[in-house]
Formats: sequence, structure tokens, C-alpha cells
Amino acid sequence: MSLINSYRKFLTGKLELDIPIATCEYNKIYTKDGRVVRDYLSQYGALPFGHNPEFCVKAVAEHLQNKSPVFTQPIFQEETEVFAQELVDALGGWAKNVTFANSGAETVEVGFKLARIKTGRKKILSVERSFHGKTYSALLATNSRRHNIDHLRNSDDSFCKLALNDFDALEKELETQEYAAFIVEPIQGEGGMNVADPLWLERARKLCSKTRTALIFDEIQTGLGRTGDMCAAMDLGVTPDILLLAKSLSGGLIPTGAAIYSNWVATAEFDRKHSSTFANNGLATAVGRAVLKELQKDEGAALTHVRKISSLVDEECERLTKQYPGIFSCRGAGLMRALQFKDNQAETNYFVTYMQNSGSLAWLFCSYLLNEHNMMVMPLLSDKCSIRFEPPLNVSEQDIKDFFLAVQNVCDMVQNSRYDILFAGLIEKPLSDLPSVEQYYPAARAGQTVSTHYTGTGKKRGKKFAFFMHFTVVEDCIRMMPKSMHIHYSEKEIRELAELIMEVGAVDYAPEIALEFTVSDEHTYADGLMIMSPIQARDMMNLSTAEKVNLMKEFVAVAKREDVELFGLGAYTSVITRGGEQNLDDIDGLSFTTGNSLTALATTETVIEAANYNLIGSVISVIGARGAVGKLMVSELSHWCDNIILMGRPGTEKRLLVELVPILCQLAFSAEQNAQPGSVIDNIQGYIHSSMPELSSYIGALNEAPEQAVTQVCELLLADDLIVSMGLGTSDCYQSTLEQSDFVVSATSEGKAFLSTEFLKEGAIAVDTARPFDFIVTPEQKAEVLEGGLVIQPQALRYGDVNMVGLPPGINLACLSETIALAMEGCEGRFSSGKSIPYSQARYVLDVARNQGFKPLGYSSTPSGNDYVDGIETVVSEDKAAALV
Repeated sequence: MSLINSYRKFLTGKLELDIPIATCEYNKIYTKDGRVVRDYLSQYGALPFGHNPEFCVKAVAEHLQNKSPVFTQPIFQEETEVFAQELVDALGGWAKNVTFANSGAETVEVGFKLARIKTGRKKILSVERSFHGKTYSALLATNSRRHNIDHLRNSDDSFCKLALNDFDALEKELETQEYAAFIVEPIQGEGGMNVADPLWLERARKLCSKTRTALIFDEIQTGLGRTGDMCAAMDLGVTPDILLLAKSLSGGLIPTGAAIYSNWVATAEFDRKHSSTFANNGLATAVGRAVLKELQKDEGAALTHVRKISSLVDEECERLTKQYPGIFSCRGAGLMRALQFKDNQAETNYFVTYMQNSGSLAWLFCSYLLNEHNMMVMPLLSDKCSIRFEPPLNVSEQDIKDFFLAVQNVCDMVQNSRYDILFAGLIEKPLSDLPSVEQYYPAARAGQTVSTHYTGTGKKRGKKFAFFMHFTVVEDCIRMMPKSMHIHYSEKEIRELAELIMEVGAVDYAPEIALEFTVSDEHTYADGLMIMSPIQARDMMNLSTAEKVNLMKEFVAVAKREDVELFGLGAYTSVITRGGEQNLDDIDGLSFTTGNSLTALATTETVIEAANYNLIGSVISVIGARGAVGKLMVSELSHWCDNIILMGRPGTEKRLLVELVPILCQLAFSAEQNAQPGSVIDNIQGYIHSSMPELSSYIGALNEAPEQAVTQVCELLLADDLIVSMGLGTSDCYQSTLEQSDFVVSATSEGKAFLSTEFLKEGAIAVDTARPFDFIVTPEQKAEVLEGGLVIQPQALRYGDVNMVGLPPGINLACLSETIALAMEGCEGRFSSGKSIPYSQARYVLDVARNQGFKPLGYSSTPSGNDYVDGIETVVSEDKAAALV
């Protein structure tokens, strides 16, 4: 575990990006194991002339050898004053003041302070997708969910954002005259290498002058050469009030920054109140002057070279864009680019789509370029699948040509869906074992898949919905992998890769879209999303409370970003939110469901059908009865069965009854559903009639029984275990209970298998609704183990090329089906939430599902645990599934 940043150390280590550096020079990184890596990242633009440029090293050496002053605050050094004037002159002479700082973010803070003191205003206007640093105010001006922190971002309403190049919004905001400053990057760096429209910046200049708002150009990345000029402002002919520099100013040797500003912004108050211990130091001055001199010598030959190389980059990008349409694209200018990749052929494959949308695929492209081509780049984290290209200003033409040949190799991989090649290095599989990259393998399986987008007309639109999902077992990850991996990796290799992905997912579990699709019937359609996190169940449960909250905030944020109106909580997203009652503070009127109603009733339907609708005389044990699904299963089975055993841990027996008996008493009074003679509900009703006739008139009164009546009956049934004679008992011994049970239903959130089928009674039927499954299936079992919570879909189609859990077309999970049915019906509100879902609501959800064409799978077609326990295949054939629908 790293003492510096364990997250980054872990991530770069697992992705083979943590190379052992020995020495660095120019654009070369020499490793301890003898490799020579070419650097096309330049420390995110902070190495203008590569690593350890001789002229900067010489300036530092001479400064220290001469024992020249370094830190002399509050005394100003003459060299620093000279450097300030040289900067002003190099930038065109419009500025009259310079304040030095120690980093880009600190320089941004200086800009804000200058503007606020000058104008007396507090508000700062910035641009969406901007990035200005990670200090407090800089972070508030930054519009990036990846970098921002909710409780910081929401703590100050004086920072507002508008869209890049939006003329109307710019005028509307600045005309309010509420802002101290408008800060903008001429080319957004971390935000995606998006270029500001010169006319828009000219309009900003005029509006800022008119409204006495300070115009700040954040040129921390663009400044001093990266666009082929001293700064983008000079190239554009737009003069800001404050111009911020940092990265290139450092020469790659010493952190520094500078705010250069006009007399209009300067105030005596700022001068009195601002200082910095390490700014204005002699060593940073020596390096900065050396950089400035290098840029200006030989009539600006360095800048001329940047413009020439930029033209070559333009040509290479244009070539690849034409050669790989829809796969490769480029944004940015000069030596500051985003190279974006997209595999449109894999849109029905969860694995590739998630990797693209989350940016994970970009990390792997960088890993591949490093380990196969010895080229260093890094992802552009704000983009779905982009790598950041910022070579040193003195990069050679040959370096550029070599780099884009390597990028072409990546494009070939994407075009031919060769993810087996891309991932091979992570499991140390030799590329020589794989076919050449020219061989094409489709990433997504074809056929029997729902449409990705609705293109028809005339149908009513249902709610746009999303389903929150994650891996429950490693087989989920294996199943979703592209075809080339299944063909060319051994079973051991593909499992090793899946386990690595899930190991990384336990640390970097940000959710993103894994599938876009649409569902429709004759009259209605609804657009849907699968929003996936790569975390598995056990790791999700091990998250701290704060991490669970943040994970759910991220799920909801993706849903909001996509204008989702209703979402479903899949798998353990329901568990960690206590059935949707916690950690969902940001839903702002969105409707949602946990899917637990249909999950429970689909499971009990399997049991009831298996018993040929006659459970009287059968012993049914329920595992996980305190959960939302378990309580509903007990509620439903109590109408059919006369001997239910609630299984729990030692010491929980009384608690089980205390929680379940009031629910059953309420059902007995409401008589919402007819109870089989002799069933638990029928017995409770009989007890009320015989022992408390004064209360019997309330039976069937549509939930109008007084609360005290229900409480009175509960107390009597719990006293002396009278409820046992009604047919409801408890047990803390799994073995003895399983040995006597004819039917077992299980729905826990254990996150692992803990029940052995060897204890099941011969001929018994167990229906396991948990994911991961609660039962460990053994070859010696004499009982039948089925998967619960499955639903027949209106059409024999998959959601995605393999469904989520490998089920055949036309069969899927009840929790997903509940989400879709409610969306198609246009339902609003919260459904199936909490640990005690009203039975009436569950029956309503079942009615909605049936109305939309969904129906419980039932016993005769339910997959057997013997065939399904590996989570990959099911005993139900695709032909049979189609026939069922």
C-alpha cells in the first residue's frame, strides 16, 4: 500500500502503467529494466521541452553554484523584477502587474482574489467542463463531477457555470453585473480539449468591459508555446484583464505560476493583503527566464516548430478520421489534443459499452501503448474514451509519425473488436498466441436482442427508466466479455482477467451506462438504460457508510444526466439503501422501485405451481424472512400453506415473529386475497372469529381494522407461542429444518453461498432468489434447486447480447421486469421500498406487470441450480423460452 496515494498506485499497478523509472531526458523515460519510453504526456503539459532540458538544468546549476538567493521574502530580488518585465513584454505589453505563485491552482486563487477586491463582488462565472485546479475556490469554479466533492460544491452558491460558446447564456449572465470575474480556458484541458470560439471570446471581452467584470484567461496549459504562440490570447487578439500561467513556466523543474494583469484590476488593497512564502523565489525565476529565452531565441524558432508539428498532427488526425470513420476522432489545437475512440459495433455488449462510457477503456489503450509501443500517454478523464496527447514543444516529426502509427494499431483493434489483444498484457498472455489484429471477431452476440433506440412514431411514450446493476459473482463479468476473449483465452485466463477487473472494481467502482435500449408494445414505448458499477456484492457490502452514500449519489447522477424519470435498484443497490429508504437524498422527485415486489411474488408463484396449487400439509421454510422479499414471500405463502418455518440465526427467533406476525394479522383482517382453508391466514381469521367475535366484523373491511385490534390479536398470538398453532414457527438450525422441509425459499443478502443442498430432504424443492446464490449445489443432492425471481418477458428477446445474468431470450430478472413494467405503465412514485412492503402494493405491481405482458416464470420452466449454479448457462433452451412467451 502506497503512503502517497494508494488508489492511484493500485490502479496504475494493476493496469501495468507503473513503470520503474531510472532516468529521464528530453522526451525519453529510461526504465530500470532497460526500456526506453517516449513521453507524449509531458506531465500534462508541464514539461515544455521534455524532461530535464539542458538549458533549464544549467540555469538551476549556475544559480545554486553562485549561491544566488532563493528565498528572501519579504525582500524582492532584482532578477524577479526583471523576469516580471520580460513576461509582460513577451505577452504583448498590455499588462502592468505580475504576481508570482507556486502552482496553477494557486494562480487561479490569485485571479479570484484580484477580481473580488477590485469589483467588490463575490460571484465567479466559469464554463461547464472547465478545470481550474483542486484548491478550494479553484475546485468550486471547476465543473467536473469526477474532481468535485459534493459537500464542497454545494457549500457555496457564488460559483456559476455556463456552456462553452453559448452566446445567449454569456450575455444573460454578465448583464446581471453580479460577477467579479468570468474565467475561461481558450482551450479546455481536462474538460476535453474543447476549443473556445474566437467570436465568443471577443463577445466576452466586450461584455466584461461593459459590466466591469474581470475577464480571466486561464492559460495554465495553453500559455507559453503549446498553441504555437506565447499565449492563446495573443493568437486570438483578445486581451484579458488577468492572464494565468503555470505549467510551461516551470520548465519541468520547479513548481511556479504567475498572474499577469492590467492596471484596471490592480489595487493597493490586494498588494497589502496578498503574499506567499515561496513565491518570487530566485530559483523559479532562473528557470522561468530560461524558458522564456528558449521560446524567444532565433526569432521564435521553438514556436515556429510547434506550428509546423501541429500541422503534421492535423494531417495525421485527418487521415485516421477518414480511415476509421465513427471510430476515431480528435479535438483540440496545437500540441494539446484529445484522441477519442468508439466501438459502435459493441453497443449491445455490456462489457465494452461500460468500459467505453466509464473511461476504463482509455486506461487500457494507454497501458497497451506503453507496454507494446513504449509510448507514454494517459486518459483524458473527463471524456468517455479519450487519451490525452500533449508532447513536448520540441517533439520531432518522426516521433509524431511513430505515435500515430501506434494509434492506428489501436484503431484496428477497435474496428475488429480485438479486445483479446488489448487485455492480454494484464494477464501476461503473449500476443504471439493470438491471431493478428486484422482478424475480426464481433464483440456482441447477434440476434434476439431488444432495439437500442426507438425509431417509430405514433406510440405513447412511457417513462424513461434506468436499472442500477453491478456484478454479483465473477461469472457475471466473464459472461459479458467480448467474443474474442471467449475464443482465445483459456478458462483459467478469462477467470483471471475477470477477477482482476473485479479487484479493480472494488476500488474504482464509478457507475456508468452499460446498455441503452428500448421496449415497446402495440401502444407504448419506453427508453431504458442499464447503469452498471463493476463492484461485486461482497465488496459493495464492505464499503464504508460514506462510500455507499457516494456510490448511490453517482448512480443517481448518471440517471439525472440522462433525464431518467424512473429507476430500479438492482441487486445490492437495494440492500445498501435499505430498500431505497437511505442514501437516496438526490432523487429530486424521480420515481423508483427496488423490484422486490415482483421478485417475491414470482418466487412464490414457482413454489405454488410446483405444489400444484395445494400447499396444505407441506412444510415450507423461509430463509431471509426479515428482508423485504422474505416478508412478502411469507405474506403470500401464508395464504396457501399451514406450516411455515422462519429460519434465522440463533437468538433471532423472537424477533422474526415480532416482525412478521403483525403483518399477517393485518392481512387476516384485510382479507385482500382469499386464503386456502387451513392456511396460516385462514387459521388467524378463524382464531379471531372464535376467540374475539367482537373483532370479526373487521375482517374484509379493506384495511379498516383499528390499529389496536391488530395489536391485540398480535399480542395474543405471540403470547405462549400461540402463533405456532396457526402454522408459523421459527428455527435456528438450518440442517434440521432443511431435512424436514418440502419446499425452501431463500432470499438473503449474505453475498455468498452458505447453505448446503446435502441437507435438503429427498424430493424437496428449493427456490433460491439470492444473488449470489445462497445454496451450494453438490452432486450428491437428492432435491431440486431452482432459481427464483424470474419472469417471462413480453417478447423473446434479450436486454443486451447476453442478458445480465445469462438467461435466454424472453426470460429475465423480476426486479428488472418490475422497473420496465412500471415505466411502460407510466407509474410515478416509490414502489417496493423499505423492509416492509405493503402486500397490497406488491399485488398492484404484479397486476401492472401482467398488464404489460410480464408473468412469473413458474415451476415448469424455472432453471435448475444443477445447471445454473455456475451463473453462465441455463437448462432452459432458447427454443423453449420463445415458446413460453
